[in-house]
Amino acid sequence: MQVQYGAVPNPQALGNAIGNAIAGQIQQYGAQFFTADPFAGVNYMLINQKPDCVECICPCIGEKKNSYQISVSEQTGHLAQQQLGIIQEESECAQRFFCQCWRALDLLFINNQNQIMFKAQRIYKVPSVLCLPCERPEMVVSRDSEVIGYLKQPFMCCGRSECPLPILEEIDICDPSGNTRYFISGEFVQCGCVTRMCAIPRCTGPCQYIDYDIYNPMKQKVGRIRNIFNGCAQEYCSKADKFLVEFPLQCTSQDKCLILFAAITIDYDNFEYTFCNLP
Repeated sequence: MQVQYGAVPNPQALGNAIGNAIAGQIQQYGAQFFTADPFAGVNYMLINQKPDCVECICPCIGEKKNSYQISVSEQTGHLAQQQLGIIQEESECAQRFFCQCWRALDLLFINNQNQIMFKAQRIYKVPSVLCLPCERPEMVVSRDSEVIGYLKQPFMCCGRSECPLPILEEIDICDPSGNTRYFISGEFVQCGCVTRMCAIPRCTGPCQYIDYDIYNPMKQKVGRIRNIFNGCAQEYCSKADKFLVEFPLQCTSQDKCLILFAAITIDYDNFEYTFCNLP
């Protein structure tokens, strides 16, 4: 009996067919489903602000656009293991000079393939430091023009934790519907905060940390954003800050993205100074 075999397909034609099929799936379901999740399996993240030479030499000329390197880290934050991308600021020169750390801006999360993964937008409102109940600061975070959440700074003078104390800052992390997923609270009574406000070097012991705790809606502490003393050269000669983010165990990738931008917001509100650099 004679067996007949089908013709062997042309490899180039087969490759083109597969490529067209993948392109069709991307067009149908959206490119976001085929892009790797940068936060999958990440429990600790390190944020390193890049120093600007012009600001180091002449800090009185005003703010430059900030840039942050985002990396996977271990628990102490002393070692960056894998770079995930950068966060780049886009803002106007007049806003940076006159509004300084409360300026309107866009923050772009750019991965290692130079793709814009997320965008956070903040318009200018009443500075949070003035503690006024109206026109509170807010940031909108989106991916591919689709809103994934909000960062809101409520009006309050004392924190919402079990032991309410005067606070440095509080931020509500909300889903697209406006429901609070987590809130971040940084209490003023910390060794690192007091020494910093008194212009005392905080290079040793507990003074080198300023913590902003992450709470769930039941007011249970589930994570932390920690400002880490970045070395004498960086702290005294520039405004380049360093943060370690400890994510809650049950948070989603969208939650991690919102917490990441919340850490950047803390840097702008509490650690950006033009005419005086406090260590």
